[in-house]
Amino acid sequence: MKDHILNRYDRDKNGALLIKIFASKVEDLYEDYDKKSSFIKKDLKYKLEEYLFESVDEIGSTPFVLQFYFEEALSKESLKRLQSSISEYFSYLIFLEKKSTKESLKNSIIFFLIGFLLIFVSFLLSEHDNMAYRLISEGVMIGGWVALWEALATILVKWLPLRKNLSIYQKIASAKVEIF
Repeated sequence: MKDHILNRYDRDKNGALLIKIFASKVEDLYEDYDKKSSFIKKDLKYKLEEYLFESVDEIGSTPFVLQFYFEEALSKESLKRLQSSISEYFSYLIFLEKKSTKESLKNSIIFFLIGFLLIFVSFLLSEHDNMAYRLISEGVMIGGWVALWEALATILVKWLPLRKNLSIYQKIASAKVEIF
C-alpha cells in the first residue's frame, strides 16, 4: 500500500519525492488578515498548511522536496523570504506543539497526584465503621480513579499525536524548498 501512495508523487533526480504547490503569486500562500506583515512573519493559509502536513504524513520517512510554482516571476529577495517563511512558520508550529506537550504532561502529573491523594484519603475514610464515612470513602475512591484515568489517558492517548505532529512539523521546517 505504501508504494501505491508514494507512486502518486514525482521524484527528483536524487529520488526524493516532490511535493508540488502551484499558485498565481506568492501572496496567495498567506492569510489575508496580516497583509502588512513581512512574509517571514505571516501565517500560511490553513489549506496549504493542511496539504503539506497530510502529504508529509502519508509519505512517512521518505525524503522529499517542496516545490513552489508561480505564474508571476519572483525577485531573488522574494524567493529567499518565501524559503525563510516556510521554515519560520513550521518552526513556530513546533514551538506551539512543544508548549502543548508540556502543558499536557504537567496536567497529567497534577492528575496523578490528585488521584493518589484521593485514593489515600479514601483508604483513611474506609477504616471508619460509620456508614456516612464509608459512603464518602467510596465517592472519593471513584474520584481518585477518575483522576488517575485522566492522567493515563492524557499520556497514552493525547501525547502520541502531539509527538507525531511535532515530528511532521520538524520535517517540513527543515525541508528543502525549491521555487520555479
